[in-house]
Amino acid sequence: MKLFTLLSGKEVRRSSGKKVVPAQEFSTLVDANALLEQVQEEALAFKKDTVAEAEKTKELAFQEGFQNGLESLNHHLFALDHELKQIRSEIQQKILPLALTAARKIIGEELKLHPDRIVDIVLTSLKPVTQHRKIIIYVNRGDLEQIETHKPQIKQIFEHLESFSIQERDDIQPGGCIIETEAGIINAQLENQWRAMESAFQAFMQQ
Repeated sequence: MKLFTLLSGKEVRRSSGKKVVPAQEFSTLVDANALLEQVQEEALAFKKDTVAEAEKTKELAFQEGFQNGLESLNHHLFALDHELKQIRSEIQQKILPLALTAARKIIGEELKLHPDRIVDIVLTSLKPVTQHRKIIIYVNRGDLEQIETHKPQIKQIFEHLESFSIQERDDIQPGGCIIETEAGIINAQLENQWRAMESAFQAFMQQ
C-alpha cells in the first residue's frame, strides 16, 4: 500500500489527500530511512562478527586453559611419582634391617630349640662341592657333637670322597661353618650368609 503519491516536483501528498509533504522533506525522510536500514544492516553484521569473534576467543581461551591444565596435571603427576619413589626407598631402607634382625632371631631361636638344624646348614653348604675329593668342615665347638653324630649321613652326599674330617674353630659362630676343599674355601658362616641375603634383597628391590 502506498503511503504517499507524488503530485508535482515540489509536493508529495498522502494517498488519502489529507496532508501534503514537501518534496524536500520527503527526500530527507527517504534518505533517513535508507540510512536507518543501512545502520541496521551494519549493526546486524557487526553483531554477527562480534559473536563469531567472541566464540573464537572463547575457544582459544578454552584450549589454552586446557593445555595449561594438562601441563599442571602432568607436573603434579611427576611430582607425585617422585615422592612415591622416595617414600618407597625410605621404607625399603627401614624394612631391610628389621627383616634381617627378625630372621637372625628366628634362626637363633631355632638353633637353640633344635641343635640338629646345624646339620641341615652344613648339608646345604656342601651341595656345590659334592664332586670334590678332600673335605674339611670347620664348625663352632658347640656344634661339633651334632656334626660328628651325623657324619655318616654327611659323607653319603659325596661321590668320590678320599678324605673327610670335621674340626672345631673358635672364630666360627654357632650355626655356621667353613668348608675347605682341594679347590678352595666356602664361608658358610651365618653372618656371611646374612650379608649375601641383604645384597640380593637390595638388588631385587631396585629392579
